[in-house]
Amino acid sequence: MAEWSIPFDVLAAKAKRSIEETVRLSTMEMFGRVLFRSPVDTGRFRANWNASYGAMDTTVSEETADPRAKVHNAILSFPVGGIVYLANSLPYAMTLEYGLYPNPAKYGSKKRGERRATIHTAGGYSMQAPHGMVRLTAAEFANAVDILVKTGKAT
Repeated sequence: MAEWSIPFDVLAAKAKRSIEETVRLSTMEMFGRVLFRSPVDTGRFRANWNASYGAMDTTVSEETADPRAKVHNAILSFPVGGIVYLANSLPYAMTLEYGLYPNPAKYGSKKRGERRATIHTAGGYSMQAPHGMVRLTAAEFANAVDILVKTGKAT
């Protein structure tokens, strides 16, 4: 799990924004990056990202709809201050993040529209997210928030 800490009061002052707005925009930007980077075969993995406040939401569903609106609305409803979580509790989430697929792949999977199973991994990693989703986003956090504060726009 990635953690970070940034003095949002300093960032908010630089941007001439409220701390609340700075925190919400930063959270939306970072969570949005994770969602965007999430591989999509059927859509179920991406749809199972859950944003929560105070405790991790580990629910799992069969849903395949785009979760951006759900996550965005959740962030808007959270109080500022405290811990927000973005969690995906599907059993293969860690495999997608850390590339734990068999190498070489033994079986394939079916993406939407494919007639038969195809191998979508290389070297044990998802071809759609070979470097994970969360780790990349965490590494970009400070720079992305700095740009957001300076320009008022997400990167």
